[in-house]
Amino acid sequence: MPAPSNQKRVKGKRITRNLIIGSVAYTLPPVGDPTRPKGIPDDHTKRWKIYVHQPEGDPDITVWLDKVTFELHESFENHLRTVVNPPFEINETGWGGFNMRVRLYFKPIVGEKAAYRPHTLQLEPWGDDDQKAKQEAEGMVRSEICEVVEFNEPYEALFDALTSESQWDYLSKGGKRSASALGSNGRPKRGMPGSNERSAQLPERGGDGVAFSQEQEEIEVQKIKDRMAEVDKQYEEEIAKRDAIAKRLAEIRADLGPDIAKKALQKPSSDRSRRR
Repeated sequence: MPAPSNQKRVKGKRITRNLIIGSVAYTLPPVGDPTRPKGIPDDHTKRWKIYVHQPEGDPDITVWLDKVTFELHESFENHLRTVVNPPFEINETGWGGFNMRVRLYFKPIVGEKAAYRPHTLQLEPWGDDDQKAKQEAEGMVRSEICEVVEFNEPYEALFDALTSESQWDYLSKGGKRSASALGSNGRPKRGMPGSNERSAQLPERGGDGVAFSQEQEEIEVQKIKDRMAEVDKQYEEEIAKRDAIAKRLAEIRADLGPDIAKKALQKPSSDRSRRR
């Protein structure tokens, strides 16, 4: 959805937001077990949940996220499930995993089209032997990925929203997740530990409980630049090799003379091919 026509972009600014897309699956009690929920088809062996939320202590995603559509396997009734209010999640049962698409719809102030993210519903234990053993012991399989949504030169209204203190208001509304995201002083666990500050921007440096920082971002950007420089160097070397080969071929043709060089380029006749 486009932003209002009178809105201007904030030049030179880039703001990122972290987004957790994940699923968790549990094994259902067998058919006939009194603890098995009623109304579940006999061939369904798992119950699972797919969800989208911000990491603990991060700004509220509803500032920029309007709604989420989960595109389930077509075998599900009403396989396109749209959730318009948090929590952005759905619960289902089934017997097999599958790949799905998660469609993120942005608020009007974002002024961008919806974005797609893939997710694989993992129902069986996965990873190394230790990870599999842990999942089997807990009776739970979790699959998560932290996506990064980037707003380059956002519109003024979006920039104001992404830098507002109100993004953390949801933490004061209570709840288990909210409480775990608060420090001993009642403020969100954000920025350098002990700084007692919160910010919509990444903290300058990382530390315990800080997943991302400007310092880490600069390191990753530098790694990409270094790798790009290596690729450019390899490309130039390959171009130089190609030019050297072309030059050498030209010299050989000149030494052989035009007639012999022309014959050398001709393909052998079918008779010669058979004799070989």
